[in-house]
Amino acid sequence: MKRIIIAFAILLAVASLCVITLMIQSKSIKELLSTVDRIQQAYDESNFEKCLALSCQFTDQFESETDIFPFFMRHSDVSKIEETAVSLPVLLEAGDTQHFAAELAKCRNMLENMAELETPTPENIM
Repeated sequence: MKRIIIAFAILLAVASLCVITLMIQSKSIKELLSTVDRIQQAYDESNFEKCLALSCQFTDQFESETDIFPFFMRHSDVSKIEETAVSLPVLLEAGDTQHFAAELAKCRNMLENMAELETPTPENIM
């Protein structure tokens, strides 16, 4: 009987950790997406100084928000998004606003895909 109780406690601990990490990941991705939305809004208003400031903030925010993601995700998924996020301020500083818009859309799409793929749904499990 003790073994069953211990096994159940371990199962409960693992399930709790999974739920907690999913909540942290979901919150982090939502915050990153809201920053991307603010950057897009500034870009649409042609306020490139604000875009640059928000892009630099996004780069720092991405590093701090996703520092634990590699513990339970593939490193390549996080690295791809990080490569795009780091290029955003550089593109603005170079005055390449057309490529900036494309990279911003790409970054947003990858963040949304990450959120969808990491959500435990029957499609993702099977």
